[in-house]
Amino acid sequence: NATEATLDLAAATGSELADAAAVAGATLGGFGLDAKETSRVTDVMAKSFSTSALDLEKFKESMKSAAPAAKAVGISVETTTALLGTLANAGISGSKAGSNLKTALINLNNAGLTLDEGLKQVANSQDKLGASSKLVGKNAAATFLVLAEGIKTTKNLEIGLKNAEGAAKAMANTQLDTLEGDLKRLSSAFEGLIL
Repeated sequence: NATEATLDLAAATGSELADAAAVAGATLGGFGLDAKETSRVTDVMAKSFSTSALDLEKFKESMKSAAPAAKAVGISVETTTALLGTLANAGISGSKAGSNLKTALINLNNAGLTLDEGLKQVANSQDKLGASSKLVGKNAAATFLVLAEGIKTTKNLEIGLKNAEGAAKAMANTQLDTLEGDLKRLSSAFEGLIL
């Protein structure tokens, strides 16, 4: 179920097959998704890499912390990726973004608030940083403030990610439309066969 989608992701991002497979697999696991959902996840990843400051490494490090918390409060892989894309665009990425998003989600859940409710509270506050700090704690406050001020950015990214079907294959085809690409595709197919 996962091989073709993972090959497309590796080709689209210029990464090693093993790396692409590990990140896609970890994301599936973090959100409790079946291997049949691999192409959905790889399409979301590929689209996010072309529409935000996320890349494979930033995505991997962010999702380690963010995915389980997002799944626990019912936030989809598309929405979580859009949130991480907004943070990456603001220069907050990797493990810091994932850890702070996790902290924010946990604290909002403890306060009985959804993510949207929390973001709106901060966005509509006169003292945004103070409101953010009260809601999600001092460590995650600045990160949550970026999200509260970037609601529109996140929404636009999310819309794109929900319509990402075929993104990994299209990116792979563009990247591989050369002799070097053909050789890489042959090598990847051989790796896939060995696996």
